[in-house]
Amino acid sequence: MRTANNESGFSLIELIIAMSVTLVIMGLSSSLLASAFKSRSREDRKADAIADVQRAMNIMTREISNSGLKLPSGLPTISANGIVSGDSDNESLRVVSNLNGMPDSANGYFEDGDVTDADEDVKFLMYVDNALVQRYIVRYDRNSTNQTTVLANRIDSLIFRYYDEKVTYSTTINGSGACDITNVVNADGNTESEVLPGSARFVVIAVGVTLPAVGTPQTDGYQSPTQVQLTSDVVLRNSIVY
Repeated sequence: MRTANNESGFSLIELIIAMSVTLVIMGLSSSLLASAFKSRSREDRKADAIADVQRAMNIMTREISNSGLKLPSGLPTISANGIVSGDSDNESLRVVSNLNGMPDSANGYFEDGDVTDADEDVKFLMYVDNALVQRYIVRYDRNSTNQTTVLANRIDSLIFRYYDEKVTYSTTINGSGACDITNVVNADGNTESEVLPGSARFVVIAVGVTLPAVGTPQTDGYQSPTQVQLTSDVVLRNSIVY
């Protein structure tokens, strides 16, 4: 006596269709996931580059603000504000400070009368490495045999602007990462002109950073170049008369 077989299953065509649909879904999911990873990687690189420049700006701001601290007499090449005018311009800035000068030798403190110690004569500028196509913010400590420290890499431009009072301004950066400030005005709202480094009491530092494009234009996951500008306002506190 035969028994009826009531078991049923998928036909070969149904299995093929199901597998095809699964593969399509997996492909789409993988594409979306890869795109998300690219975006996340780009944002991580952007955050790292900006954090790198911010650290450099903090160092420059702190040291430049000390410019002219307790300068001894007889330093003809150094301006009263502590800036070495002959070695400073819009692309570099050299400052001198007597960091080890004590305030009151009459009360038993030793007063250092020179500026030949480490960190008392430093210069900041952008170094261009043409071989590696890289630009860096570097710090030269001239009293430590021109010891060079790289403060930040992955930058495109660095500029210093000098004023005799505090100013406000707009920022600008072009497609190649070159940055600057515009519409500079003083507290009264009047246009403020730049002064020579030796007459400055206020310095604006601007750094341009460009993140390169990711991928190919008009394709999935493409991200165009991104330009970012960071600025820092530095008050040369030792040049201000209260």
